[in-house]
Amino acid sequence: MLWAGLCFAHPDREGLNTKGIYRFSRNPMYVAYFLYFLGLDLATRSILLLCLVLAFQISAHWVIRAEEQECLEKFGAAYRQYMKRVRRYF
Repeated sequence: MLWAGLCFAHPDREGLNTKGIYRFSRNPMYVAYFLYFLGLDLATRSILLLCLVLAFQISAHWVIRAEEQECLEKFGAAYRQYMKRVRRYF
């Protein structure tokens, strides 16, 4: 999460983040949150927490899809090429 946050704070001149951890995932912060909460669930063995983690991930997926549309509108072809090179999650 820290690495993703540091990379996010330093985009290129156009405002696009494609360096650091963003070379491997277009959404490393969401992946980090999911892994963190999943780890908590495994540690606590809570069915309720597992349901909440899954609900978070499903809702986050739709937020990510909306963010991708905004990035396509803002960055155009540069973001489309980035989408071809880098997976949405990992």
